[in-house]
Amino acid sequence: MSEPLHDEALVNLYLERISALSVSAFDGADVSGELDAVMREAVTKCQAAGGPQAQGTLTVLAMRLREHADAAEREDQPLVRDTFRRAAELVRT
Repeated sequence: MSEPLHDEALVNLYLERISALSVSAFDGADVSGELDAVMREAVTKCQAAGGPQAQGTLTVLAMRLREHADAAEREDQPLVRDTFRRAAELVRT
């Protein structure tokens, strides 16, 4: 199944930022405040594109965040998993 029309650069930008936060979480840092701020920014920037690309970018971002969470689950990294899961939840709120 093909992905919806989306901004790949924007998706990758936020995946990288969340990955960095997940490393900090893995190291024991409380990243919840920063995670909330980054995801608010991500939603705002994605929506700014307007039209079907805006929704597509949010859809792809949420999908990839869930994929990262699933991978962290398989690798038994609960803090990393939780960071990606929370980020995916924030895309939908």
